[in-house]
Amino acid sequence: MNDIALQTERLRADFRLRPITASEIEFYLPGSDSYSAMPAFWNDVSATCKSVGIALFRMEKEKGREQHEVSLAPADPMKTARDTESLKTIIADMAKKHGMTPNFSARPFADQPGSGLHIHAHLANAQGKNVFYKDDESISDELKFSIGGLLATMRDFMPVFAPTPESRKRFVAGSNAPLTVSWGANNRTVAVRLPEAAHDDKHIEHRVAGADADPAKVMAAILEGMHYGLTHKSDPGPQIYGDAALAQYNLPKLV
Repeated sequence: MNDIALQTERLRADFRLRPITASEIEFYLPGSDSYSAMPAFWNDVSATCKSVGIALFRMEKEKGREQHEVSLAPADPMKTARDTESLKTIIADMAKKHGMTPNFSARPFADQPGSGLHIHAHLANAQGKNVFYKDDESISDELKFSIGGLLATMRDFMPVFAPTPESRKRFVAGSNAPLTVSWGANNRTVAVRLPEAAHDDKHIEHRVAGADADPAKVMAAILEGMHYGLTHKSDPGPQIYGDAALAQYNLPKLV
C-alpha cells in the first residue's frame, strides 16, 4: 500500500471520513508573452487531458510574466496526485509541439513570483457530506483539528514541500508564497487558507508546496497532517487576518 492509500485508509478506519482533493499547479512558459499560439496550445492541453481522463477545472494566467496556472477538478487523493504528475508531462509535450519549454521550478526568476503546487482538500462522511464548516462564530471540529494538524506537522514536512535548496528560494517576501506557519479565511498570505464558500461547504487550500515538489509525497504529507490533527485534537490557534509574515504575529517561519 502506498503512502496516499495508507493515509486515506487511516482516515476512513479511524474517523470514517473520506478525503476529497484537487490541485492547482503554477508554471512559467517562456515564449507565451506572444499569445498568437496560445489558444492552440491550451486546446491541445485540454484535448489531451480529456483523452486520458484528466478533468480540468480552470486554466488561467497567473501574476508573473509568462506564468500560468492549471487547476484540476475534485477527485480522490490518488487520482489528484497521479493526474497532477501526468498534467506536467502533457504541458511539457504540448509546449514542445508549439516551440516552447515550460519551467516548473519553484522560483525560476528572482524578479517574478514563485510557482506553487496548491492542494485543496475537504473531508466527507459516509453519506458523502462535507464535514468542514465555518462561519464567523463557529467551526466544525473536523475542520479545526485538520487545520491544527497541518500546522503542527508543517515544518517537519518542509523537505517534502520544498525538496531542494532551489525550492526554498520561493519563501521570500514578494514571491507570492506563505512565509509562516499560519492559517486564515480568504487570506493569501497564510499557509493554510479557507477560500470563500458556503459555511457548510468549506475546504482547505494548502499553499506551501512548490511546483517542483512530488505531488504524491505532498498529498500523503497533507493527509497525514490532517490525521494527526484529528487524532490529537490539535488547536490551530487564532486565524490571521492581516499579512501573516508581519513580526507582530510572531509566527514560526517556514524556512
